[in-house]
Amino acid sequence: MRKIIMAALVMTGLLVMMPESAYSQRSKNKKKSRVENVKNQFDGSYNYEVETVGVGTEGTKSLKVWAYGKNVDEAIALAKKCAVAACIYRGLPAAENVLATPALCPNPDPKWDDYFGEFFDDGGEYLNYVNLTSDGVPSGQDRLKLKKGGYKCGIYVQVLFDRLRKDLEKKGVIASMNSYF
Repeated sequence: MRKIIMAALVMTGLLVMMPESAYSQRSKNKKKSRVENVKNQFDGSYNYEVETVGVGTEGTKSLKVWAYGKNVDEAIALAKKCAVAACIYRGLPAAENVLATPALCPNPDPKWDDYFGEFFDDGGEYLNYVNLTSDGVPSGQDRLKLKKGGYKCGIYVQVLFDRLRKDLEKKGVIASMNSYF
């Protein structure tokens, strides 16, 4: 009887420990690259919204970007990142008089992990492609306080789209338009 109870305790202990060890192995094997983390941050439809307002002069795209943050300043800073990220990863939606714009680099090669990680760091290179913004403190419908805390803010952003494309081509991140002809 004593052996049966001991065997049952050992089996129960093994069953309890097995899922934990299996989970820890799984997390080690599924390490995400830095670019996947950056791309996933900007890929989800839950964290920002982009609306094409128009096409500006000299290869610019005018967008209205909604982003979420713990405070208004964080939401505004994230909206600028999201405007550039939408051009790179998602593409821009069509508007009344504007055709949809495909993403410049929807699936970047993992060798560009560090580049995109630094590119989207706070104060990073992405700011070179943000031309004009309406980043004064938004009010009215452009600044919404959320029930769960935090804010959803909408700002107008002008992205230097052609310059972004040309710079990504020069760095070799995307293929040059001339390589297709």
